[in-house]
Amino acid sequence: MAGVKDAAVYSTLEGAKKRAKELNNRLEACGLIYPLAKCQAAVAKAGGYQDWHDLTNRIGNCSQHLLPFDYWGSLIAELPEPCHLPIKSLFSKDALSGNDSGSVSEDWARNVIPYLCSLEIAHRKNTPLLRPGSGRDQKLRLEIVGGLLLCGPRSFPKLDPESLTVSIDQEPKSILPKTAAHPRFSDALKALAAARIIFVQGGMTKVFAPQQSGITAQIVRQAKSWRAQREPKIKYTIMSAEASAALKQQLEMDRADAGPKAPYDKLEYRGVQLQSRFSVVSEFETMKAVVDAMPDQVRLRISSIGCDSRACADYHVRIALGMTHTRLSEQIRECFRVATSGFNGVSVLHGESITSFDPEWPGDEELLN
Repeated sequence: MAGVKDAAVYSTLEGAKKRAKELNNRLEACGLIYPLAKCQAAVAKAGGYQDWHDLTNRIGNCSQHLLPFDYWGSLIAELPEPCHLPIKSLFSKDALSGNDSGSVSEDWARNVIPYLCSLEIAHRKNTPLLRPGSGRDQKLRLEIVGGLLLCGPRSFPKLDPESLTVSIDQEPKSILPKTAAHPRFSDALKALAAARIIFVQGGMTKVFAPQQSGITAQIVRQAKSWRAQREPKIKYTIMSAEASAALKQQLEMDRADAGPKAPYDKLEYRGVQLQSRFSVVSEFETMKAVVDAMPDQVRLRISSIGCDSRACADYHVRIALGMTHTRLSEQIRECFRVATSGFNGVSVLHGESITSFDPEWPGDEELLN
């Protein structure tokens, strides 16, 4: 999606149309079937309108300033669950650095395969015509449904993210030539079609999700777990009781030495969430001063500021999803320069992208000269 690094909320009808087309193209590239009209509706609601018709009628006359609107976060909330990962992946480190997120086949594999596998499992467990004991040719019917769902990149099945219907631009005989050689293949297809498990027409095949109540949510949860399983596992080191006690004591000492404490560790100030690791009053006051030093066009883009009390004057600033622009990190750094007496570090985060600034204290340059 072009321009994601400097994405701003659209302010014209042409801008809204562009956003909807970009969304449609992105989802299509990931193997998801989400028509342009639905993309337009999602874009309109994410921008604060009731629907696309409301947007087209009011956008030219709307005086609402949409800069603070977390467009991308709101857009994700408007889309069905299978669409979330393709949009969130735009804000990965590689995407933000301008690199291609991968080929169409890679996007398809990441976003569709988990649902295809989960649908196959759901059918195997829940669809009466496919379970053992459902009569003659049960194994053949299961082989057909499983083969259609798991036919892989040679056929590129596409997923409707709302109904979880799978569409393939081929007929079963061409997708499963070996299975189609079975003498009762046609009868098995007719039985599956009569049970509303598959639909074949005009060179296209559709496989529907099981119709039982609650199955759709179960399939979504299963698909998300498939994605999580492909992530590298966190390695843990078992700590001895003595080392654990010593670490706890040191933490308590660091906390005590950090200064007077507030009765909270989080505070919302002028729309920005502030957090101090050790609930230090002075750190909250410093972060408030930084927020006060921010021009509106900077402050309204910030979701949170945190201070690592242990590192002392080490700050982490998180930009609202999709609200960054090329100079924003430097502007944030300048606000810390203006509002503080120095810092041990400032990290600016947007998605997985991180910009870090080294320590700056008055007189540092004189000491180096």
